[in-house]
Amino acid sequence: MKRLLFFALVVFAAWYGWHHYAELRLAGSHDVLVVNRTGHAIERLRILAGDQTVVVESLENGAETHRPLRAERDGTFELHWSYRSVMGERDWRGGTFTHGPLVMKYRFEFRGDDGVIWSSQRKSDGE
Repeated sequence: MKRLLFFALVVFAAWYGWHHYAELRLAGSHDVLVVNRTGHAIERLRILAGDQTVVVESLENGAETHRPLRAERDGTFELHWSYRSVMGERDWRGGTFTHGPLVMKYRFEFRGDDGVIWSSQRKSDGE
């Protein structure tokens, strides 16, 4: 009888997962916050995390923007950007990204002299 009950629980869990996979997978997304404190407008910012790329076409000095992020694998962040009216592309690598199960907020604060300050914190339920 115990085996039959255990088997029924396993079958129910498999059925529930099969029919609710999309809901379970898309329960929440990570959040990327980009803050520009460089004194220049940032253009063509690409943030690579795992298998996804977050794009910010332009961000004025003193501004900030939020973007959702969903990725299927863990990894490190890789950033590429340029400044308006300044030649050359800059890049930065660092920080770690995990695809789950915790939903995180990742903050990138761009400072003068090409400095990037990275931080992360767990997203609260209301965010």
